[in-house]
Amino acid sequence: MEMFSSLLVSAILMGCTYTLVAIGYCLFFGVLDVVVFCCGDIAIFGGFSIIGAYTILYSAGVLQAVPAFVAVLIMLTIAAILCAALGLIAYQFSIKPFEKSSTLMPLLSTIALGVVIKEVLGLVFQPVVNSIAAVVTSVDDPLSVVGGRNPQAMPNLIAGSGSTDERNLIIIAVTLAILIALFLFLNKTKIGLSMQAISQNKELALMTGVNVKRTITATFIIGGILLAVGGFLLSSYQTIIRFDGGAMYGSKGFSAAVVGGLKNTWGAVIGGMLLGFVEVFTAGYIPGGTQYQNIIAFLVVILFIVFRPEGIIGEKSIEKV
Repeated sequence: MEMFSSLLVSAILMGCTYTLVAIGYCLFFGVLDVVVFCCGDIAIFGGFSIIGAYTILYSAGVLQAVPAFVAVLIMLTIAAILCAALGLIAYQFSIKPFEKSSTLMPLLSTIALGVVIKEVLGLVFQPVVNSIAAVVTSVDDPLSVVGGRNPQAMPNLIAGSGSTDERNLIIIAVTLAILIALFLFLNKTKIGLSMQAISQNKELALMTGVNVKRTITATFIIGGILLAVGGFLLSSYQTIIRFDGGAMYGSKGFSAAVVGGLKNTWGAVIGGMLLGFVEVFTAGYIPGGTQYQNIIAFLVVILFIVFRPEGIIGEKSIEKV
């Protein structure tokens, strides 16, 4: 029973990290009908932004002068702004120029942008783990980083006391708070309702006076912020972050969105949790399951694509010709 409880918590935590990036996919696809495949890399960029902000602010003495909670908010705000800007850059340079082209073009363009983000992180990000970081991050044996392409240790910013249980509860609580805030935003604000209208019928939304350009811009800003938080939670949960982790993280997020329903943000929550449970319980109950958890998770995705391509709570679309 103790093992089951431990696996249950781990599955929920894994599902939380997948859910946020899956929602990013759903938001972007909803307003553009384009899969933005660099979502995972933007999230990883957010995690690296947190580390960079931490190092700079600690060296400047800012973090020592403010409460820990305020310090985390400052760093998360910096990462959110950078990821929102990166999301807008993705739209302006990887999607918008191909609006009148084949739908394959923006898809390939966003894949290429993801590679650019990954390589830039690997080339220019400087080592951040040092004697100072080892003390303030409660890392007993920090990684000896010799270059930007090595795994980077994530500072222990969520649970200052170093308690794993406290960290896990905070990650779950933050994810839940974001989901509630997103629900209220989509259903109670003008921009949120405009996003839903565009997702359902872009032409009709334009005819009824919805400012499509402004709504798309707002979507990429919100999506960038969600991805920044997702990258922060993922790297905090795993305690390390790799420059090339965006491809796998993005694939899991996209798979979660597909399983739940690519045009439904709440389907992303279900899909993210389902993938998290499949991976964790596969690793926990199958001998040597850690080697097979990704295989089984993606097999589940394939089964959904074959037998229910619209997703768990997605709706079948009937196109008359």
